[in-house]
Amino acid sequence: MKKLFALFIFFLTINASAQAYFPGFNDLFLNDPDESLFSPELNYFREELKAASKMLFVGDVQIATGSSSSFYSFKVLPRLTEHQFLNLGIFLKFNVNEKDKYASFPVIFDEFFNKEEATGNGRIDIEKKGFSLAFDPRNITVLDPENKTPKTNKAEFIIDKIEYKIDKTTLEIQLTGSFTTDINSNGKKLKKINATKTCLEISYIDTVSKKKKYLIDSIIKS
Repeated sequence: MKKLFALFIFFLTINASAQAYFPGFNDLFLNDPDESLFSPELNYFREELKAASKMLFVGDVQIATGSSSSFYSFKVLPRLTEHQFLNLGIFLKFNVNEKDKYASFPVIFDEFFNKEEATGNGRIDIEKKGFSLAFDPRNITVLDPENKTPKTNKAEFIIDKIEYKIDKTTLEIQLTGSFTTDINSNGKKLKKINATKTCLEISYIDTVSKKKKYLIDSIIKS
C-alpha cells in the first residue's frame, strides 16, 4: 500500500509542479501507523515529528522502494523557520533563502528495515545547510569569539548528515555537522539523540576528554 501511495505522490508532484502545488511532508512520511517502525513506546517521538513537519512540503520527488529498503530524493520547502521540539529547549530550524520563489533545500534519504523484527536504520543527507538544531542558552551557551564571555543567543548546530537505528523500544539518532559559533564545550563533531519509552537524551563526545557529555537528559511524561 505504501508503495502505491508513494508512486501516487511522485506523479502528483510531477503533474502539479506547473501549478506550484507541493504535497505535504506528512503525506509522504509518517502517514501510516500500521507500516511505521515506531512502536507504541516511541509514539510520542513520532507524533512530535508529525507536529514539527506539518508546515513542510516536498517537491522534485524521486522514489525507489524494495521489500526491505527505500530510497528518496526530494527538496524540502518549509513554511516555518523554527519549531520547539517536545518543549525541552531544542529547536528545529529550517534555513532557506526567503527571497527565492520556492525556497527549499535538497535531501537524500536511504532507509533499510526488517518489519518482522520491527528494526531499521537509515541515512539522511541534507544540503545547503538547510536544517539545524538550536539550543536554549540554559542548555548550551554561546561564547563571544573575542572575549569568550557568554551570549544570550541560541547555539546552532548545522546538520549535514543524520544516521539512525530503531528497534521496538529505542531510537538512536547520530547527527554529523558543526556548530556555527564558539560554545562552552569543545565537543563540536558528534551529537547523539537517544529516545526511549521513558527519556530523551542528547549527548556529544567531548574532543578533549573523549567522554560523553549531555546537553539534554529529560524524563518523558506519559
